[in-house]
Amino acid sequence: MNQVWGSLCVALLGCSGPLEGESLEEWGTEEVRVAARAPKKVMPLGDSITQGAAGHASYRCPLWRKLNSRGYRADFVGTLTKGYLGANTCTSALFDRDHDGHWSWRTDQVLANISAWAASTRPDLVLIHLGTNDTYHLQTEDSTVSELGQIIDRLRVVNPRVKVFLAQIIPTSSALASLKLQSLNQRMPLLAEAKSTEDSPVYVVDQWTGFTPSTDTYDGVHPNLIGEEKMAERWYQAIREHL
Repeated sequence: MNQVWGSLCVALLGCSGPLEGESLEEWGTEEVRVAARAPKKVMPLGDSITQGAAGHASYRCPLWRKLNSRGYRADFVGTLTKGYLGANTCTSALFDRDHDGHWSWRTDQVLANISAWAASTRPDLVLIHLGTNDTYHLQTEDSTVSELGQIIDRLRVVNPRVKVFLAQIIPTSSALASLKLQSLNQRMPLLAEAKSTEDSPVYVVDQWTGFTPSTDTYDGVHPNLIGEEKMAERWYQAIREHL
């Protein structure tokens, strides 16, 4: 029985089961409970910065690598599996490609679809990086902030205990756009405070600070390998305690 449990646990759950000759009782009920716990569903939600183009990994790849190499279990969910115009490149074994990053989409477009996406995937954690395209399409800050709040509301209809991680989004090489993005980012903590509840907290994740478009993107907007790694580390530090 012990050997069967250990084999199943390692094969299916990636945990270390009881050692040979060790009883399940000796291993401890808490260890068994943790090992058997289902992974949390994590939805990467956003635009092209979340999706990534064909030939690029997106932040999702190094985030997946960090989580798995450090013993955290997560099930990425979403209605898409590919990058823009083709597959993302990721060398991590068993990379979970599910996401809801939609190339060139504004926040209002995501809002119009989030109820259906959430109903089909039922995420426990949602990583939101939205607002870049709003700025480029001259959407007002008020409308973007309102739409982000509505996205949170619609996620809660599906899962009243969903945890939301709201990014202060990365800058771009356009000085004018970055000024607008910085102004939008300054409103994220107030939005998070207004929307956060005990059952469904909203956390702000600072993706802005320390991100340099000239070295961290390949086109002034979309992260290169360095930028993807920076974004992944910020997400990792924010969500690891909630998995």
